[in-house]
Order: sequence, then C-alpha cells, then structure tokens
Amino acid sequence: MRLITAAFDAVRQPAYTGENRCLPCTVVNVAIAIVLAVALGIAATPPIGAVALAVSLATIVLRGYLVPGTPELTKRYLPAPVLELFGKEPIETSSLEDVDPDEPRDVLVAAGVAERTADGALSLTDRFRSAFRDAAESTAPDATDVAILVGADEAVERGPRAYSIDGSRLLRWESDAALVADVAAASVLRATVDDWDSIDRDRRLDLLRRLRLLLERCPDCGGSVVRRRERVDPCCQPPHVSVWSTCRDCEAVLGDVTVPEADGEDWLDALETEDPPIAPD
Repeated sequence: MRLITAAFDAVRQPAYTGENRCLPCTVVNVAIAIVLAVALGIAATPPIGAVALAVSLATIVLRGYLVPGTPELTKRYLPAPVLELFGKEPIETSSLEDVDPDEPRDVLVAAGVAERTADGALSLTDRFRSAFRDAAESTAPDATDVAILVGADEAVERGPRAYSIDGSRLLRWESDAALVADVAAASVLRATVDDWDSIDRDRRLDLLRRLRLLLERCPDCGGSVVRRRERVDPCCQPPHVSVWSTCRDCEAVLGDVTVPEADGEDWLDALETEDPPIAPD
C-alpha cells in the first residue's frame, strides 16, 4: 500500500491539482482526452479507446493536465469571453511599444512590474506582486516551462537548474528560487504585456534577472530578501558594479547583475536601498 501511495505522490503535481487546479485547463484537457479516446476507439477497437480515456483522465486527476504546457496555452489562446465563463477576470494589459528597450528601469515600469518611489528607487507594484505570488506558489518548473520562458522549440534538462536550449545553448539558474522567479514572472508578463513574446531572448532574460533584484520575498521559502552591491575595479578594465540579492532564511541567490559603473548609474540609483521594504503577505 505504501508503495502505491509513494507512486501516486511521485506522479502527482500539487501545483496544478487540488485547490490549485485550473478549471479551464481541466475542461480543455478532458475534451482532448475524449476526442483522442473516440478516435482510438474508431481507428482500433472500443476497448482500446476506453483504456486510453481512463489513462488520460487519471493523468489529468494526478497532474492537472494531459497536454504539457496547458496552463500557458490556455492563457495564450483561450478568448477572454471563454475564460470569463470560468470566473477568470479579464487581465489589464500594457505595451512596451514606445519604451526604449535599452532602459530596463523604464521597461519594468511600463510593463506594470515596478513603480518609482518618492526617492527615485523602484518598488514592485501591488498588482504585479500579487500576480507573481500566485504564479510562484503554483509553479514547479520543468523543461516545458523553460522552453516557453525563453521562446525555444525545445529545452532539455542537463542538471540541477540547467537546461540546453534548442541543442545550442546552456542556461543555468543560480538557485531553485531564481528559476521559480523567472518562470512565474514570465508567466505574469506574458499575460499582461502585449508584446512580451516579441522581446528577444537575451533581453528578456536580462529583464527577468533585474526583476529578481526587486523581489522582497523569496519565491521558494517566503523569507525576506537582502540586497547588496559591490564596486569591482579590475585591472585594465573600467569599473563595474555588482548587485545581488539573497534570501535571509534559505540563503538562495535570487539575482546577480553586474553592469559597467558608467552605464548603469540610473539602474543602480533605482536599487540604492540595500534591504527592500517587505510587503505584507
């Protein structure tokens, strides 16, 4: 009995089942399962179709969906009126069309991620903070999530938090918390920024790295975040400034960005506070 329970626990995805189950995703996947079962029943035999339906429904019950990447697919392709039928409110979107892509602070503000405080620093907006927290709590990143994150055809896991992208590039995250943060943030931005997917891969990853520096709580354990900065003056090179943030509780590195001191003045000013103010849960 314990072996059976352990097997079910190994397959189950709590991030997409139970109270985290998405009704539109479930309906779409059940419909797909029925269509596939009927097709198999016609092409082969009815018993085979029945078995396929049973296996498909069991997969949906345990994992939340049958088709990999369903949460992202429903967000992207289901019309707003359909989502409203399931109690999903329309999402207010923004555009980056008129924003200089070389100004990360302006991009994050235009995207609705951050807002300027009275002293010129950046702070997460309440709307993004809430959406990000919900996304992070229901995120268990896998290769499919990483592929969607970077706009790749394929991502293959090569080690802890390391993925090869389309067989030509290896991406590695500093910690589980950093990977969760990027996947969750990209999910929110894909739903709220009209032209998010048009941003090229490297610029998108850079924005996500900088966004992580604005987080006030660790997306993995919920601990408070501390931010540090250090000036680096290497031989024969212009000075750079490194800024990084870590979780006080689990010590996970959330973000680590190094920029030329001369080019990053505005961005560094926006991150002047070492200990970000902690928003209430």
